[in-house]
Amino acid sequence: MRAMKLAGAMLACALAAPGALAAEGYDPGRVLGSVEESDLAAVVGALGHAVTSRGDGEPYVVARTPEGTVYLLMGTACDVGGVPGCQGIMMQVRITLPPGTTPETLAAANLGQAVITTAADVERRTLIFSRYLVLDHGVTMANIGANIDALLVAVPVSYPVAAGEE
Repeated sequence: MRAMKLAGAMLACALAAPGALAAEGYDPGRVLGSVEESDLAAVVGALGHAVTSRGDGEPYVVARTPEGTVYLLMGTACDVGGVPGCQGIMMQVRITLPPGTTPETLAAANLGQAVITTAADVERRTLIFSRYLVLDHGVTMANIGANIDALLVAVPVSYPVAAGEE
């Protein structure tokens, strides 16, 4: 059910006009050992990106860069070990699977960009670029933003390799 909600939200956001969200609650030096949906939205806003969908109780946001890249931030390892909130963040960019993608091109993309993982969901015809951030012992809000930037910078480099264009 959660995967279906996320897929629907991402599709809706890909079609929606970008809207601005203030970086309310953002403090670059604030150290977080776990995040809530509002923390994810604050980092997105501080990056100058638009939150186009929220989790409505689920710990995720879908965002769009000014250039039009749509990405997902999803809290993971939530409310475990007596820690409230989510102790990990899965960051993803999902793109329609190009016809030239093969197991070999995915392996080459993963060898060429250690900062992200590239995978394919053949059933859903989706190419997935992911970065995972563990928040154990705390990271700053600025560090979360830097990790989002790392994902967004790596995708255009990895895409042609994963797509079999190089």
